[in-house]
Amino acid sequence: MQIVAKVIEFEISRRDLERECAKLNLPDNQQSLMQALERLIDRCLLLSQANQLGIEISDEEYDAALLELIEEDEPFGLKGSDLQVLTAQELEILLRRRLTIKKYVQVLCPDSLPLTTDKLREFYNENKEFFVKPQQVHCAHILIRGLGVSAKQKAETIRSEIKNERDFADYCMECSECPSSSDCGDLGWFERGKMLPEIDKIVFSLQLGEISQPFTSQYGYHILMLLDKREPEYVPFEEIKDSLYARLQQIEKEYLLSKHVSELRSKFAQAIVIFREVLEQA
Repeated sequence: MQIVAKVIEFEISRRDLERECAKLNLPDNQQSLMQALERLIDRCLLLSQANQLGIEISDEEYDAALLELIEEDEPFGLKGSDLQVLTAQELEILLRRRLTIKKYVQVLCPDSLPLTTDKLREFYNENKEFFVKPQQVHCAHILIRGLGVSAKQKAETIRSEIKNERDFADYCMECSECPSSSDCGDLGWFERGKMLPEIDKIVFSLQLGEISQPFTSQYGYHILMLLDKREPEYVPFEEIKDSLYARLQQIEKEYLLSKHVSELRSKFAQAIVIFREVLEQA
């Protein structure tokens, strides 16, 4: 087995490297190999520290994780032949290492990192532009299916007869071929990108109460009436506080982990040996 690198007490084989590249779906070139190798080196550094702390995985923890792994669509991020060539011993090593690193990271970055309400509010105020509800519209809809002459004539005739909201509701219930016809064509509230592009283009240009001229999409002829509009607005702090707390917790953990790995790389720089000649053959 060709060894491409050593990290403290761990060896990284060419097979490990190929497996990591397959997991990351990287192209077959030296840059990809180095990217995969960097990730493996980081993992070995974390494993070494976990060993120093005496972190172990019990048989019960392993068995439970193995059952979960079996349910995954792509265990270890591998698929097809890359997964099938794994031996039982390799699978156990990979799974135990994954669990060990996870346990160590939980020790390093606990779930209860201190984040006060004042700190959350400060972050919210400094980044308020990211917490905006987009413009939304509420409209009603008539659909005449088909793109032929008869569909066009029908849509134009209906539009010519509609003078107000009551007319719109009557023709909608009588003629519309959209499922929304049972609710007077009500499409509810939505923002840009949630409906067909053709609908977006028209409805966001209408004034309140305005009824569009017939226009087409792949489904046929549409007529829209704008019922209401909400302009963009900031999401209130109280409404977003809980999700913001969870997100900042995750950001803080990622920062602590990245900083820790960087410190380990500096501390153990002399214990990280890469065999360049073997790597270039990989």
